[in-house]
Amino acid sequence: MRLLFSISLLFLFTSFCNGAVQVAKTITVDVVGNGNFKKIQDAIDSVPSGNNKWTRIHIGAGVYREKVDIPVEKGFILLEGDGASQTSVEWSDFAPMSDPDDNGNKVANTATVSIAAVNFVAKGITFKNSYGNSQVQARAIAALISGDKASFYNCSFIGIQDTVSDLSGRHYFKDCYIEGAVDFIFGIGQSIYEGCTLSTVASKAIAGWVTAQGRNKPDDPSGFVFKNCKLIGAAKTYLGRAWGPNSRVIFYQTDMANIVVPEGWDYWRDSNKGVNTVFVESGCTGLGSRTSGRVKWEKTLSNEDLKRLTSISFIDDGWLSQQAW
Repeated sequence: MRLLFSISLLFLFTSFCNGAVQVAKTITVDVVGNGNFKKIQDAIDSVPSGNNKWTRIHIGAGVYREKVDIPVEKGFILLEGDGASQTSVEWSDFAPMSDPDDNGNKVANTATVSIAAVNFVAKGITFKNSYGNSQVQARAIAALISGDKASFYNCSFIGIQDTVSDLSGRHYFKDCYIEGAVDFIFGIGQSIYEGCTLSTVASKAIAGWVTAQGRNKPDDPSGFVFKNCKLIGAAKTYLGRAWGPNSRVIFYQTDMANIVVPEGWDYWRDSNKGVNTVFVESGCTGLGSRTSGRVKWEKTLSNEDLKRLTSISFIDDGWLSQQAW
Protein backbone atom coordinates (compact mmCIF):
# COMPACT_ATOMS: atom_id res chain seq x y z
CA MET A 1 0.00 0.00 0.00
CA ARG A 2 2.81 2.41 0.91
CA LEU A 3 4.61 1.63 -2.38
CA LEU A 4 1.40 2.21 -4.35
CA PHE A 5 0.88 5.54 -2.57
CA SER A 6 4.48 6.60 -3.37
CA ILE A 7 4.04 5.68 -7.03
CA SER A 8 0.82 7.70 -7.17
CA LEU A 9 2.56 10.73 -5.69
CA LEU A 10 5.39 10.39 -8.21
CA PHE A 11 2.88 10.19 -11.06
CA LEU A 12 1.08 13.30 -9.85
CA PHE A 13 4.35 15.20 -9.43
CA THR A 14 5.58 14.18 -12.89
CA SER A 15 2.25 15.12 -14.45
CA PHE A 16 2.38 18.56 -12.84
CA CYS A 17 5.95 19.18 -13.97
CA ASN A 18 5.16 18.12 -17.51
CA GLY A 19 1.97 20.12 -17.86
CA ALA A 20 -1.35 19.53 -16.12
CA VAL A 21 -3.32 19.10 -19.34
CA GLN A 22 -2.96 16.08 -21.59
CA VAL A 23 -2.64 16.27 -25.37
CA ALA A 24 -5.87 15.32 -27.13
CA LYS A 25 -4.39 14.75 -30.59
CA THR A 26 -0.97 14.45 -32.24
CA ILE A 27 -0.25 15.44 -35.84
CA THR A 28 3.11 14.64 -37.43
CA VAL A 29 5.07 16.71 -39.92
CA ASP A 30 8.04 15.32 -41.79
CA VAL A 31 9.98 17.16 -44.47
CA VAL A 32 10.49 13.99 -46.55
CA GLY A 33 6.90 12.84 -46.29
CA ASN A 34 6.94 10.29 -43.47
CA GLY A 35 4.18 12.05 -41.54
CA ASN A 36 0.67 13.37 -41.85
CA PHE A 37 2.00 16.46 -43.62
CA LYS A 38 5.21 17.70 -45.23
CA LYS A 39 4.62 21.35 -44.35
CA ILE A 40 4.03 22.88 -40.93
CA GLN A 41 1.41 25.31 -42.24
CA ASP A 42 -0.64 22.48 -43.67
CA ALA A 43 -0.69 20.84 -40.23
CA ILE A 44 -1.79 24.08 -38.59
CA ASP A 45 -4.48 24.58 -41.21
CA SER A 46 -5.87 21.16 -40.32
CA VAL A 47 -6.58 22.27 -36.72
CA PRO A 48 -10.21 23.44 -36.52
CA SER A 49 -10.99 27.07 -35.82
CA GLY A 50 -12.06 27.59 -32.23
CA ASN A 51 -9.89 24.67 -31.10
CA ASN A 52 -9.87 24.36 -27.30
CA LYS A 53 -8.11 21.03 -26.81
CA TRP A 54 -4.34 20.74 -26.81
CA THR A 55 -3.07 19.53 -30.17
CA ARG A 56 0.55 18.46 -30.55
CA ILE A 57 2.17 19.06 -33.92
CA HIS A 58 5.38 17.06 -33.89
CA ILE A 59 7.87 18.37 -36.45
CA GLY A 60 10.57 15.92 -37.42
CA ALA A 61 14.21 16.79 -38.02
CA GLY A 62 14.92 18.92 -41.05
CA VAL A 63 14.85 22.45 -42.41
CA TYR A 64 11.35 23.66 -43.22
CA ARG A 65 11.57 26.58 -45.63
CA GLU A 66 8.20 28.22 -45.20
CA LYS A 67 6.36 31.03 -43.49
CA VAL A 68 4.18 29.83 -40.65
CA ASP A 69 1.09 31.62 -39.34
CA ILE A 70 -0.84 30.52 -36.26
CA PRO A 71 -3.96 32.70 -36.31
CA VAL A 72 -5.92 33.88 -33.30
CA GLU A 73 -8.69 31.29 -33.78
CA LYS A 74 -6.28 28.33 -33.49
CA GLY A 75 -5.27 28.18 -29.85
CA PHE A 76 -4.01 25.27 -27.78
CA ILE A 77 -1.28 24.23 -30.20
CA LEU A 78 1.98 22.63 -29.07
CA LEU A 79 4.73 22.77 -31.71
CA GLU A 80 7.29 20.13 -30.83
CA GLY A 81 10.54 19.69 -32.72
CA ASP A 82 13.30 17.10 -32.47
CA GLY A 83 15.55 19.71 -30.86
CA ALA A 84 16.63 23.18 -31.91
CA SER A 85 19.73 21.77 -33.61
CA GLN A 86 17.60 19.32 -35.61
CA THR A 87 14.31 21.07 -36.46
CA SER A 88 14.44 24.52 -38.06
CA VAL A 89 11.83 26.79 -39.63
CA GLU A 90 13.50 29.29 -41.96
CA TRP A 91 12.47 32.10 -44.28
CA SER A 92 14.11 35.21 -45.69
CA ASP A 93 12.01 38.37 -45.65
CA PHE A 94 12.70 41.95 -44.67
CA ALA A 95 11.44 45.53 -44.50
CA PRO A 96 14.06 47.99 -45.79
CA MET A 97 15.15 50.70 -43.39
CA SER A 98 14.34 53.28 -46.08
CA ASP A 99 10.65 52.28 -46.31
CA PRO A 100 7.94 54.06 -44.32
CA ASP A 101 6.98 52.05 -41.25
CA ASP A 102 3.32 51.71 -42.32
CA ASN A 103 2.29 51.40 -38.64
CA GLY A 104 4.59 48.41 -38.35
CA ASN A 105 2.67 46.31 -40.85
CA LYS A 106 5.57 45.90 -43.25
CA VAL A 107 7.84 44.85 -40.40
CA ALA A 108 5.27 42.40 -39.00
CA ASN A 109 4.90 40.78 -42.41
CA THR A 110 8.59 39.83 -42.43
CA ALA A 111 8.13 37.25 -39.66
CA THR A 112 9.11 33.67 -40.38
CA VAL A 113 6.65 32.52 -37.73
CA SER A 114 3.67 34.57 -36.49
CA ILE A 115 1.75 33.49 -33.39
CA ALA A 116 -1.51 35.31 -32.66
CA ALA A 117 -3.34 32.50 -30.88
CA VAL A 118 -3.91 32.40 -27.13
CA ASN A 119 -2.32 29.39 -25.41
CA PHE A 120 0.67 28.25 -27.44
CA VAL A 121 3.74 26.17 -26.62
CA ALA A 122 6.91 25.54 -28.65
CA LYS A 123 9.66 23.07 -27.73
CA GLY A 124 12.96 22.23 -29.38
CA ILE A 125 12.66 24.29 -32.56
CA THR A 126 14.78 26.95 -34.29
CA PHE A 127 12.96 29.95 -35.74
CA LYS A 128 15.18 31.77 -38.22
CA ASN A 129 14.98 34.77 -40.51
CA SER A 130 17.92 34.20 -42.82
CA TYR A 131 17.87 37.66 -44.40
CA GLY A 132 20.93 39.86 -44.07
CA ASN A 133 24.53 39.75 -42.94
CA SER A 134 26.94 42.05 -41.13
CA GLN A 135 26.91 44.51 -44.05
CA VAL A 136 23.14 44.60 -44.54
CA GLN A 137 20.77 46.14 -42.02
CA ALA A 138 17.04 45.63 -42.40
CA ARG A 139 14.15 44.72 -40.15
CA ALA A 140 13.66 40.97 -40.39
CA ILE A 141 11.66 39.11 -37.73
CA ALA A 142 12.21 35.44 -36.93
CA ALA A 143 9.22 35.09 -34.58
CA LEU A 144 6.35 37.49 -33.89
CA ILE A 145 4.32 36.70 -30.78
CA SER A 146 1.14 38.72 -30.28
CA GLY A 147 -1.04 36.13 -28.52
CA ASP A 148 -1.37 35.82 -24.75
CA LYS A 149 -0.08 32.82 -22.77
CA ALA A 150 2.74 31.67 -25.06
CA SER A 151 5.70 29.68 -23.78
CA PHE A 152 8.94 28.51 -25.40
CA TYR A 153 11.31 25.82 -24.15
CA ASN A 154 14.77 25.03 -25.56
CA CYS A 155 14.07 27.01 -28.72
CA SER A 156 16.46 29.13 -30.80
CA PHE A 157 15.66 32.43 -32.49
CA ILE A 158 18.13 33.56 -35.17
CA GLY A 159 18.28 36.93 -36.91
CA ILE A 160 20.10 40.25 -37.03
CA GLN A 161 17.56 43.03 -36.51
CA ASP A 162 14.20 42.57 -34.74
CA THR A 163 14.77 38.83 -34.27
CA VAL A 164 12.03 38.33 -31.67
CA SER A 165 8.95 40.53 -31.80
CA ASP A 166 7.71 40.05 -28.24
CA LEU A 167 4.81 42.16 -29.34
CA SER A 168 2.04 41.79 -26.78
CA GLY A 169 0.72 39.39 -24.17
CA ARG A 170 2.28 37.30 -21.41
CA HIS A 171 5.14 35.07 -22.53
CA TYR A 172 7.67 32.73 -20.96
CA PHE A 173 11.00 31.74 -22.52
CA LYS A 174 12.97 28.97 -20.80
CA ASP A 175 16.48 27.82 -21.77
CA CYS A 176 16.25 29.49 -25.18
CA TYR A 177 18.96 30.94 -27.43
CA ILE A 178 18.35 34.34 -29.04
CA GLU A 179 20.75 35.89 -31.54
CA GLY A 180 20.84 39.31 -33.16
CA ALA A 181 22.36 42.77 -33.27
CA VAL A 182 19.77 45.55 -33.30
CA ASP A 183 16.65 45.52 -31.09
CA PHE A 184 16.74 41.77 -31.33
CA ILE A 185 14.11 41.45 -28.61
CA PHE A 186 11.47 44.15 -29.04
CA GLY A 187 7.81 44.86 -28.37
CA ILE A 188 5.36 45.56 -25.57
CA GLY A 189 5.17 42.04 -24.16
CA GLN A 190 5.02 41.11 -20.49
CA SER A 191 7.65 38.40 -20.47
CA ILE A 192 10.18 36.46 -18.45
CA TYR A 193 13.29 35.02 -20.11
CA GLU A 194 14.76 32.45 -17.74
CA GLY A 195 18.05 30.63 -18.25
CA CYS A 196 18.31 31.99 -21.78
CA THR A 197 21.45 32.83 -23.78
CA LEU A 198 21.47 36.15 -25.62
CA SER A 199 24.17 36.42 -28.27
CA THR A 200 25.19 39.49 -30.26
CA VAL A 201 26.36 39.35 -33.86
CA ALA A 202 28.15 42.00 -35.89
CA SER A 203 26.15 44.59 -37.82
CA LYS A 204 26.61 47.99 -39.41
CA ALA A 205 25.85 49.57 -36.04
CA ILE A 206 28.92 50.45 -33.97
CA ALA A 207 27.05 49.06 -30.97
CA GLY A 208 23.71 47.29 -31.10
CA TRP A 209 20.81 47.01 -28.67
CA VAL A 210 19.59 43.81 -27.07
CA THR A 211 16.12 45.17 -26.28
CA ALA A 212 13.65 47.82 -27.37
CA GLN A 213 10.70 47.60 -24.97
CA GLY A 214 7.67 49.74 -25.75
CA ARG A 215 5.88 50.40 -22.44
CA ASN A 216 4.15 53.77 -22.84
CA LYS A 217 2.38 54.36 -19.51
CA PRO A 218 3.44 53.85 -15.88
CA ASP A 219 0.40 51.61 -15.20
CA ASP A 220 1.14 49.39 -18.22
CA PRO A 221 1.98 45.90 -16.81
CA SER A 222 4.40 45.03 -19.63
CA GLY A 223 8.14 44.60 -19.37
CA PHE A 224 11.00 42.24 -20.18
CA VAL A 225 12.68 40.35 -17.33
CA PHE A 226 15.91 38.43 -17.95
CA LYS A 227 16.54 36.05 -15.09
CA ASN A 228 19.63 33.83 -14.70
CA CYS A 229 20.56 34.44 -18.32
CA LYS A 230 23.85 34.82 -20.20
CA LEU A 231 24.81 37.68 -22.48
CA ILE A 232 27.59 36.72 -24.88
CA GLY A 233 28.64 37.50 -28.43
CA ALA A 234 31.01 39.08 -30.89
CA ALA A 235 29.68 42.65 -30.96
CA LYS A 236 29.37 45.53 -28.51
CA THR A 237 25.88 46.29 -27.35
CA TYR A 238 23.60 48.38 -25.19
CA LEU A 239 21.32 46.40 -22.91
CA GLY A 240 18.39 48.29 -24.35
CA ARG A 241 16.88 51.46 -25.70
CA ALA A 242 13.60 53.11 -24.88
CA TRP A 243 10.98 52.29 -27.49
CA GLY A 244 8.47 53.90 -25.13
CA PRO A 245 8.85 56.59 -22.43
CA ASN A 246 8.16 54.05 -19.64
CA SER A 247 10.15 51.23 -21.19
CA ARG A 248 10.84 48.50 -18.58
CA VAL A 249 13.70 45.98 -18.79
CA ILE A 250 15.28 44.12 -15.89
CA PHE A 251 18.46 42.05 -16.01
CA TYR A 252 18.52 39.92 -12.86
CA GLN A 253 21.36 37.60 -11.88
CA THR A 254 22.58 37.56 -15.47
CA ASP A 255 26.18 36.86 -16.49
CA MET A 256 27.41 39.47 -18.96
CA ALA A 257 30.48 39.17 -21.17
CA ASN A 258 32.66 42.21 -21.74
CA ILE A 259 30.53 43.43 -24.65
CA VAL A 260 28.22 45.87 -22.86
CA VAL A 261 29.01 49.53 -23.57
CA PRO A 262 29.74 51.48 -20.36
CA GLU A 263 26.52 53.52 -20.55
CA GLY A 264 24.45 50.35 -20.65
CA TRP A 265 21.23 52.01 -21.81
CA ASP A 266 20.05 54.41 -24.52
CA TYR A 267 17.03 56.71 -24.21
CA TRP A 268 16.94 56.92 -28.02
CA ARG A 269 14.06 59.21 -29.07
CA ASP A 270 12.50 59.63 -25.63
CA SER A 271 11.86 63.35 -25.10
CA ASN A 272 12.17 62.78 -21.33
CA LYS A 273 15.66 61.40 -21.90
CA GLY A 274 15.07 58.21 -19.98
CA VAL A 275 13.78 59.74 -16.78
CA ASN A 276 10.62 57.59 -16.67
CA THR A 277 12.15 54.36 -17.93
CA VAL A 278 12.62 51.37 -15.63
CA PHE A 279 15.97 49.99 -16.70
CA VAL A 280 17.44 47.83 -13.95
CA GLU A 281 20.43 45.56 -13.31
CA SER A 282 20.54 43.53 -10.12
CA GLY A 283 22.81 40.71 -8.97
CA CYS A 284 24.53 40.46 -12.36
CA THR A 285 28.03 39.08 -12.87
CA GLY A 286 30.79 39.13 -15.47
CA LEU A 287 32.96 41.90 -16.91
CA GLY A 288 29.99 43.40 -18.73
CA SER A 289 28.09 43.94 -15.50
CA ARG A 290 30.32 46.73 -14.20
CA THR A 291 27.99 49.67 -13.59
CA SER A 292 30.45 52.48 -12.88
CA GLY A 293 29.87 54.08 -16.28
CA ARG A 294 26.12 53.53 -16.48
CA VAL A 295 23.64 56.30 -17.32
CA LYS A 296 22.52 58.25 -14.26
CA TRP A 297 18.87 57.44 -14.94
CA GLU A 298 19.30 53.68 -14.52
CA LYS A 299 16.93 52.63 -11.73
CA THR A 300 17.35 50.72 -8.48
CA LEU A 301 14.32 48.82 -7.23
CA SER A 302 13.33 48.10 -3.66
CA ASN A 303 13.69 44.47 -2.56
CA GLU A 304 9.90 44.16 -2.60
CA ASP A 305 9.53 45.50 -6.15
CA LEU A 306 12.48 43.43 -7.38
CA LYS A 307 10.96 40.25 -5.95
CA ARG A 308 7.56 41.08 -7.45
CA LEU A 309 8.91 41.74 -10.93
CA THR A 310 11.31 38.80 -11.09
CA SER A 311 8.89 36.23 -9.68
CA ILE A 312 7.04 33.96 -12.10
CA SER A 313 3.85 35.58 -10.80
CA PHE A 314 4.82 38.65 -12.84
CA ILE A 315 3.42 36.78 -15.84
CA ASP A 316 1.69 33.71 -14.44
CA ASP A 317 -1.66 33.44 -12.66
CA GLY A 318 -1.80 29.68 -13.21
CA TRP A 319 -1.82 29.41 -16.99
CA LEU A 320 1.69 27.93 -17.29
CA SER A 321 0.76 24.81 -15.32
CA GLN A 322 -2.32 24.41 -17.52
CA GLN A 323 -0.33 24.10 -20.72
CA ALA A 324 0.44 20.81 -22.43
CA TRP A 325 3.98 19.54 -22.48
